[in-house]
Amino acid sequence: MENQKKLSDRQFEKFCQLVKNRLGISLGAAKRDHLQSKVSKLMRESNITCYDKYYELVNIGRGTHWTSFVDYVTIHKTNFFREDNHFNFLRDKFKNIVNLNPRIIRNKEIKVWSSACSTGDEAYTIAMVLKEYIPPDIRIKILATDVSSLVIKEAQQAQYVLDSEDIINPYFLQKYFNKFGNIYKITDEIINLVTFRTFNLMHPFPFRDNFDIIFCRNVMIYFDIPTQEKLVRKFYEVLTPGGLLLIGHSESLNQRQYKFKYLQPTIYIKSD
Repeated sequence: MENQKKLSDRQFEKFCQLVKNRLGISLGAAKRDHLQSKVSKLMRESNITCYDKYYELVNIGRGTHWTSFVDYVTIHKTNFFREDNHFNFLRDKFKNIVNLNPRIIRNKEIKVWSSACSTGDEAYTIAMVLKEYIPPDIRIKILATDVSSLVIKEAQQAQYVLDSEDIINPYFLQKYFNKFGNIYKITDEIINLVTFRTFNLMHPFPFRDNFDIIFCRNVMIYFDIPTQEKLVRKFYEVLTPGGLLLIGHSESLNQRQYKFKYLQPTIYIKSD
């Protein structure tokens, strides 16, 4: 059966180009075995024995084959309070944030986008920090999106088995989680602050209103430089003046074409 053989160079390149064109992700040779494993598993589940036939089904770009393919080939690494300097910034610098962006106080509302939210850990962490540290008269609205419908469904369940990388202060754990055996369930007051949607960052942004803060952390490392620059420009357009873009510790906008002003490591501001 062909799905027990290795992808040919031609077939590997076809799948790589598909992932690049549709998802923005650049797969190098180092990812060949990973892609081989994922595609073979999906083919077995669908009783498909021909790589080219499976490619044709995925290339349609819709339906269950495409959805499952996206779920399997995208990365979903996340934890609560991961890279906590950003959450400490929200906690400690809120006065600075509203001074730079007076719309927050004027509208009594803060709008945040967790743009690659995976299973929701980041979005719920943002919600807990804002709920705890900003004035109670300011409405919190958080949009959380991911290209994978599978992880969006998990995020909406808001139930987690925590591991050693989830560094949650016991105060937050007691106040904003309910424990059932080894499962931790987010409380409704936090769940209600977050709206989850499936969304592909490569698509045009459909938003009518701008955001005050955008989190896009540990995502652009999977994109080539032109794709990164295009995405950063799109983020800039949907941020309010004085709004913030937060990126991952392993990422930088150095040597990239962008309008953002550097504020501090991994934090940038729309200055006009």
